[in-house]
Amino acid sequence: MEYVRALHYRDRNRFGISRRRLSGPIWTSPTHGVYLRAADVDDLAARCRAVQLALPDDAVFTHITAAALRGWWLPSIRIPLVACSNATAPHLDRRGVYIRRCAVPSYQRLDRSGLRIASAERTLLELAEDLSLVDLVIAIDAALYFKDTTLAALSRAVVPGRRGARTLRRALALADDRSESPWETVLRLLHELGCIDVTPQYIVTGDHGLPVARGDLRVGDSRRSHEYDGAVHREGGQHGDDLGRDKALARIQWERYGYTAKEIRVAPGRILRDAEDALGLPHDPRRVTAWLAEYERSSLSPAGWRALARRLRRFDRIDLPRRSSSGAG
Repeated sequence: MEYVRALHYRDRNRFGISRRRLSGPIWTSPTHGVYLRAADVDDLAARCRAVQLALPDDAVFTHITAAALRGWWLPSIRIPLVACSNATAPHLDRRGVYIRRCAVPSYQRLDRSGLRIASAERTLLELAEDLSLVDLVIAIDAALYFKDTTLAALSRAVVPGRRGARTLRRALALADDRSESPWETVLRLLHELGCIDVTPQYIVTGDHGLPVARGDLRVGDSRRSHEYDGAVHREGGQHGDDLGRDKALARIQWERYGYTAKEIRVAPGRILRDAEDALGLPHDPRRVTAWLAEYERSSLSPAGWRALARRLRRFDRIDLPRRSSSGAG
């Protein structure tokens, strides 16, 4: 018997699976008429492949669903299934998936490992409707990091007057294809919104012009690197490498300041004060004002996370009790 992970109810006989088996614990129904193995219910790609069996041929996954399928850096939030059908298609209301009617051009409808998804440009255009500036810059940096698009392509995709267009333009001005992690992007934005110039992925060279280290963010023209220190930096091998690099930097009078996510959240003013000291600037407490405003709007803050959850709630299609197999079709 062929092993199948998902099937449409009408195809059950072809796979030799009875109605009784479909109603048992091995299978679950993510949307009416479609069944997915229960072991795969938390696998977003598997769930999308199953739901796709019940969607029109012109439907593509988009918005936050397409972004998550691409592995972009997104807020830590439940991912709803969002799809787009043709703008002229009949309205569809299905359990488990929100189906929008929108004019997605054919060149923006892609196949990615058997899943129909919107292009990176279209996905970010729709994400701009709901994400804050900080969250959107993180998503754009991820799209650039994974080489799913370019800043030039994204600039061309902006639709004047569309909801979120202003936020998208601001985000594009702040995005950087050199970012290698979401918190690195966050640390960079903290500096840039505080009017501190930084250079990502700066190569530090020694007296003979040979590379000594690569820093996350060089602060202005100083000999200081500000970096995000995640959990990986405390692991045995990485920690040893970091200590060796720190000593190599100290030998050539370079400083490395590492910051954790907690420090970025609770003490952003202290980080900007460190940058001011590195550049010999007088302390200006107003530097942190713009960052604090955007931080509160972002999913990094509790209030911003709740606001995003409310905005995404419109995509919820609550899983109703599964109909009996005799009623499926």
